[in-house]
Amino acid sequence: MNQSPHHNKPHSAPPPAAPQPASWSANDAWLGLGLLIIVIAVYLVVVAQLGDSRAIYIFVITTFEMLLLIPIAMIFLLRRISWKDLGLRGFDRNNLSLGCGLLVFVYIFMVINKLIMRALGIISQAESLSELIDEIDSPLLFVFVTAIIAPFTEELFFRGFLFKGLREKYGWIHALMFSSIIFALFHGQIATLIPTFLLGALFAYLYQRTESVYPGMILHFIINAMGAFALLFANQAGML
Repeated sequence: MNQSPHHNKPHSAPPPAAPQPASWSANDAWLGLGLLIIVIAVYLVVVAQLGDSRAIYIFVITTFEMLLLIPIAMIFLLRRISWKDLGLRGFDRNNLSLGCGLLVFVYIFMVINKLIMRALGIISQAESLSELIDEIDSPLLFVFVTAIIAPFTEELFFRGFLFKGLREKYGWIHALMFSSIIFALFHGQIATLIPTFLLGALFAYLYQRTESVYPGMILHFIINAMGAFALLFANQAGML
């Protein structure tokens, strides 16, 4: 019996999801970024007035990431937009496998970058976070915020809101570049500027293929969780 032409075709990855137009404009995306900068500036001024104590460090680590949701809430309330438009939808799991494969290449760049930063004597992100862990003296809180809260809020803002909004005017490649640069600068670490940009680009690419924030959130969760537990281990072992 002859097989149908369909059975003779090799298995291939599913095509990217059709781009869903944003219910907000690129100007709204830039406005949201401006609002975020203002919110962070006011937040830092207020925190600076509260002094320096363990309670303040805990307050900052538990609330800072939530600031990302404020500009979205303000603009969506004004425009009467549903949060589902950010990309809170299902996706083809094969795209997550693709993301894991691409992540291997990103990690290669991360290792190279770490060696270069160490040779230049630039303080690593691990050293900075280790000091923060010592200040708050709450490893579980650190892991929860790093592995759960950060991936959720950052993917909603940088991919679901910023990337999707900018894509309407500039196209997905330029939107990927802009949002990834801003994502890297948001983390404020010179030592990890390039790796963070590459991760942002990967997450944006997955969003472009799936129209969903979930693949980026899942990979973001895995990366942050692995990094957080490795950091805690190194901190407890006195390696930092």
